[in-house]
Amino acid sequence: MPDLLVFALVIGGLIVGHELGHFLAARAVGIHVEEFGLGFPPRLTTLFHWRGTRFTLNAIPLGGFVRIAGEDDPTVEGGLAAASKRARAFVLLAGPAANVILAFFAFTAAFRFAAPDTGRVIFTQVEPASPAEQAGLRPGDEVLQVDDVRITGFRSLQEAIAERLGQPTKLTILRDGQQLTVELVPRPDPPQGQGPIGVLLGNPTQPKPWPEAVRIGAQSTWIQFREILRLPARIIRGQIDPQDARLTGLKGMYDMLAWAGSIDRSSQRPFLTLNLIGVISAGLALANMLPFPALDGGRLAFVLWETVTGRRISPRYEGLAHTIGFIILLALLLYVNLLDFIKPIPLP
Repeated sequence: MPDLLVFALVIGGLIVGHELGHFLAARAVGIHVEEFGLGFPPRLTTLFHWRGTRFTLNAIPLGGFVRIAGEDDPTVEGGLAAASKRARAFVLLAGPAANVILAFFAFTAAFRFAAPDTGRVIFTQVEPASPAEQAGLRPGDEVLQVDDVRITGFRSLQEAIAERLGQPTKLTILRDGQQLTVELVPRPDPPQGQGPIGVLLGNPTQPKPWPEAVRIGAQSTWIQFREILRLPARIIRGQIDPQDARLTGLKGMYDMLAWAGSIDRSSQRPFLTLNLIGVISAGLALANMLPFPALDGGRLAFVLWETVTGRRISPRYEGLAHTIGFIILLALLLYVNLLDFIKPIPLP
């Protein structure tokens, strides 16, 4: 599948999933939803109407939106602002919660259907005119030994090859269920972008049973949120370079998905792509929970203020805060996306 299509499906699907969370929660508590849009305006067509909601198809395919009645106007009967504090909080939390669920599903699917067996190493690509090609190695060959060294992962193979640069070396491989032995000489000075023997490495797939996949999926989701929350403190302590933890826009996410896709295609498994989907979805959930106006977290902050103080901030001022916040967010998104072009994120 072309990288651009994968990118559109992933980003669009995660945003639509987020908005679907808001939609379902609003319907559950009786708040009227005026429109559910697939893609962003301008509107192309109305697909259908269902229970008072207009479902539309829009021109920009990267996501979707819900237009909930009376978001900032408590005089609109059946609208969001007129609902109880509990109902408003439930609707606002449902979008990020949907992204948490999607992250869990992505991590679980990665380990259920495409988990790499890290104790085994296969060649996923053999470079032309390389020692590997001259020795008759093929993509899909599993390397078992280098001379008398048993291979138990990438590191053991790389160390064994590094110790034999320029020396005749025997590789024991497994091909179609048969063991073969080939001889080659690892290059001390390989061409740029190639290793000493001229192969790309991968792991064969070893799907996990459902109970283990679910456990690992839940654990991976928790670890992802924990590490994102720890990130500011680690930057302050100098444990992480700020450039390595910077925000990324659409181009950066496209670059990462294309990189993951290229590796997954060579390995014939979607493990990295599914994990990256989980990472992006978790990031969307946390970003939307920031207590900044126009974000779900910003709207929740107003609900929390009302709960603690017993007083509601004027809808006029709240709406103004969200408008200003939205403008600031647009400026930040523009800056982050421009930075992706000016200084692309370095990938392995």
